[in-house]
Amino acid sequence: MSLINPFKALRPIKKLAHIISTPNPRYFNSLKPYPKFGFLKILTSKNLIKSKKYFENMKNKKFITKESKDCYYIYKISNKKHQQIGILGKVNLNKYDNKNILGHEETFRNRVSERKKQLLNISTQVGPIYTAYKKNKHLQNFLTKIVKSKPIYSFKSLDKFNHQVWIVDNEKNLKTLKIFIKKINKIYICDGHHRIQGMIKSNKKISPMIIAFPHNQIKILDYNRVLKSKLSNEKIINIISKNFKIKKIKKNSKILKKGYLEMYMSNQWYSLKYIKNNNQLDVTILHENIISKIKANRIEFISGINSSNFLKKLVNSKKFNIAFKLSPTNISNVMKIADKKKFMPPKSTWFHPKPLDGLVCSEL
Repeated sequence: MSLINPFKALRPIKKLAHIISTPNPRYFNSLKPYPKFGFLKILTSKNLIKSKKYFENMKNKKFITKESKDCYYIYKISNKKHQQIGILGKVNLNKYDNKNILGHEETFRNRVSERKKQLLNISTQVGPIYTAYKKNKHLQNFLTKIVKSKPIYSFKSLDKFNHQVWIVDNEKNLKTLKIFIKKINKIYICDGHHRIQGMIKSNKKISPMIIAFPHNQIKILDYNRVLKSKLSNEKIINIISKNFKIKKIKKNSKILKKGYLEMYMSNQWYSLKYIKNNNQLDVTILHENIISKIKANRIEFISGINSSNFLKKLVNSKKFNIAFKLSPTNISNVMKIADKKKFMPPKSTWFHPKPLDGLVCSEL
């Protein structure tokens, strides 16, 4: 039996797809004020009753309709420098966290609760769980042939990437694709740990919609932190100096080496070199040796799509008093950690680019 199965998607009509669908709301951190409509309005609303009415109205007006038969969907995200082709399907939630579907990140209890409420409110998963599988040359060749045909959707979204979708529903292609998919015996959760946990906590029989990309096509950006600490700058420096060699710097490094972090505090950037030699990931080193010790009463996670100047701006605004910049985690390390049944701190990886929310949906 296949790990990834076809399903009947709920999706927007072609002429409204680029309006109704949306990048992840966190993509808008660095953008100017944006109009909230379609699925972005649903995802950013704090009023569940209004969100549900808005969603039902989109269905009633036939802005979004349900597929008539089970299909696989092929999703390509691309720009001039990068492209990745994924398979959209459903998986059995019972296979999560065993030998077939593996996670790698810890979660926040409150965010799991929020995701559960959002899902159950409209009884629909509006975006796929982002997963990876070990590359398969024959499967990739087959998908490359599929994407040479005309897609059902093709447009550039607000994330500045081209998003294209193909339906695999004819018998010949379905049969061939199923043969290749049966050879995928393990997938790794990349983005969507809170949603998966929300589905588990719902105590309902839910088959999550996932998108599976070959691991060699996946890009990971740094996922940085800004904090508000109760301690003085002097005390923070003293705590950090016990495990790090601290050096003032004028400019950020384009690429951080393993064992190095960068910190911004009081109008000054610092380079932090971890003194000990071990195999821990930098994000784990940061949390265990700094964040857990400097008494932060507020922390926000800022993806690498935002520049170092954005981190600097947040700290200078006085909402925060310290920022940490990390190097991206390698996909191979993510998979190794998952295979060992270990977990990274929450919000350790920012996978970029991501599929849009609301372009291909799944009813629970």
